[in-house]
Parts: sequence; C-alpha cells; structure tokens
Amino acid sequence: MSQELPDPYVIEGSLPDRYPRGWFCIGAHYEFTSAPKKLDYFGTSLVAYRGTESGEIHVLDAYCPHMGANLAGGHVAGDSIVCPFHAWSWGSDGMCDHIPYAKNIPAKARIKSWPVMEENELVYLWHDPDGGPPIEEQRIPHEPALDKHAWTPWVIHRVVVNSNCRELIDNMADKAHFGPVHGSSKITGFTNISEGHTYTQLMQGEGPSGPMDSRATYYGPGYMLHYMDIHSPEGSFPFMSLVMNVPTAMEQFEFLAGFKYPVPPGMEDNPLAQVEFVKQQIDENIQGVFADLAIWQDKVTIDNPLLCDGDGPVNRLRQWYHQFLVPVDEVPSSLTEKKVYEKNEEISF
Repeated sequence: MSQELPDPYVIEGSLPDRYPRGWFCIGAHYEFTSAPKKLDYFGTSLVAYRGTESGEIHVLDAYCPHMGANLAGGHVAGDSIVCPFHAWSWGSDGMCDHIPYAKNIPAKARIKSWPVMEENELVYLWHDPDGGPPIEEQRIPHEPALDKHAWTPWVIHRVVVNSNCRELIDNMADKAHFGPVHGSSKITGFTNISEGHTYTQLMQGEGPSGPMDSRATYYGPGYMLHYMDIHSPEGSFPFMSLVMNVPTAMEQFEFLAGFKYPVPPGMEDNPLAQVEFVKQQIDENIQGVFADLAIWQDKVTIDNPLLCDGDGPVNRLRQWYHQFLVPVDEVPSSLTEKKVYEKNEEISF
C-alpha cells in the first residue's frame, strides 16, 4: 500500500505597501561634489550636490515645479542649485531664492529638501513615508574600527536588483546559505541580536580564505556595516564591507556594496593605488556579497517560508524589520525590545 503524499506546499507572498523609514546610505563622501548627481530613489528623482559655500551635501526633489525640468541637469551656485531650463535657483532648504526675470518669487515656490548626514566617510539620506524628521536615537554612529588602522577609501559598487528591498534582509538570519552561496566550509558560531533599530549578526567559522570572525550590524532598514577578521599563521587580516539598499520602486532597489582594507605597506601616500588594491581584492573574492545577486534577481517573495530546525531566526528578523514599515506611533514595544538568538551547533557544507 503506497503512502499518501501531503499536498504540495503553497507559497504565499505579498509586497509592502510603502517604502521603509530610516537612514539609507547613498555612497561614499567623495562621490558627491559640486556637480549635481541624479538619484532615482523612492519612486521619484532626486538631485544631490555639495554646496560651494558650506561644503555640505544637499539633496532636493529633482523636478522643478516651474516647468518640470530635472535639476540634475543644472549647476550649483553657492549652496543653491540652478535649473537648466529657466535658471530658477533653489536653495538647500528647498525654497526658490532667485528668478532672473521675475520681480516676485511665487509664495508656493518650494520643493522638498531631504535630511542628509555624513559619517564613516559615507553619505546617508533620511526617508519617512509619513514625512517625519530624523529620529535622534537612530543617527548613524561612528564606527570605532575605523580608528584602529589606516584604511583605504571606500570602494562602492552599485547594481539594480529587480526585487523588493526587504528580500536581502533575510541574510542576517540565514545561517544555512553561507556554504552554498558564499563558499564557507563550516559555521561554528552564530548569534543574532536585535535591539531597537539595530540588528547584529555575530558569526565564526571557516570561510574560503580561512578561519574567520564576523560582525555585521544593520542600523535601520538600509545600511549594514560588516567587520571581519580572517586568521592565518601569518596573523589576522581585517577588512570592512557595506551592504546597502535604497528602494527605486516597490519591486526594485539599488544594491550598494562597499569595501575597505587596511592600507598596504608602501601605499600610504597613493590613494589611487589603494583603490586599485581594493578592486583586486574584490575580484579575488567574488563569493562575497555579490554571490547573492543571482538569487535575488530571480527569487519570489515568500511570506510563509518552509523552515527546518537548522535554520536561523528568519521570522524573528522579519518581525524586527516590520517596525520600519509602519508609522512611528504604531511600532509596538515588542519589536524594539532586546532579543538574543544563539545557534552555535556546528554545521559543515
């Protein structure tokens, strides 16, 4: 008598109905100059530029409300940006501050100015679908590891991924993918810690380059800073990486990966050589963060993952992430309380 088979498992999936709230890393500080930079994020177009008076980076809505031109095609004058179509000038606060052929500036002549901050040699943009200001306790902190070595500049790679930005967050809890995707031979320690707007993954094991200790922390929904030590008989070799996502549409995001290494001997005064060194390291370690791209580009959204006893706390991670998809006054305290998940049973691949 044949055994009756269970019905095939039915995958259920739905997309969030809005973009998440938080700080999003948009690149290295040296990538933003007085030349306007067009950014296609959050379903619209933005323009970023560094003011020539203050030296600060400003981000505005890019479409001029006069006749619809994109300000990214214009030029910077002081801390203002001038439209390429009719030379209307827009200040860093979003107010129109000059129209060369008008006696009076229309009272409604204002566009959105986006909150921006710089930290860790990176630039961050604040987004809140409800229009709220940045939350002070969620400011991006200084990374102490940057003070331990003389580091190379950040090298940033960008790739557009045709999926919802929430999909890549699962990696923090996904202990079992490090072998098939990233080439690890074993994982000996694995801890997840959620607290407030932060989520940290601590991991030990054997990577493609040898024994490693890894610490990765998300500061909100869009910026993760990763510090790793690779051990060998010659000593410890640290490096830092970034995993960032900025939504471009509900079913698309820009994936930004950043890398930084201690400056090799002899390159102390040669930043161009340092950048080339980082690029070489990336090419030699292709099974790093880029290995996930093929998965993300062709996977389905799954709200009810079929998990086993060897998997990490995927559902708990998703609950933590949910706080960024609801208004601030609707975030339950249970989502921000400190929770620790340890799964230190060794697994080999």
